[in-house]
Amino acid sequence: MQHKTSGNTAAARDMIDIRNLTDAQFLSLGLPSLVYVRRDSQLGQEVFAIYAANGELMGTTEDSDMVRSAIDEHALVATLLH
Repeated sequence: MQHKTSGNTAAARDMIDIRNLTDAQFLSLGLPSLVYVRRDSQLGQEVFAIYAANGELMGTTEDSDMVRSAIDEHALVATLLH
């Protein structure tokens, strides 16, 4: 009897066991599409800052509509942090 291999063998090999994440794997979760937005202050000016899932600053703007546009334009997924 022959076993068929699925086309997903490379994907299965690259899967991460979330119960045993390394620090690097944890930091890469959600990259590159998961972001969060928070209000910040730069040079005394209130801005909206967009951060990657690993905490890296991706960009800032003073306009909340620009934040939404950037997220939509780049097919990002924004999440709320509490």
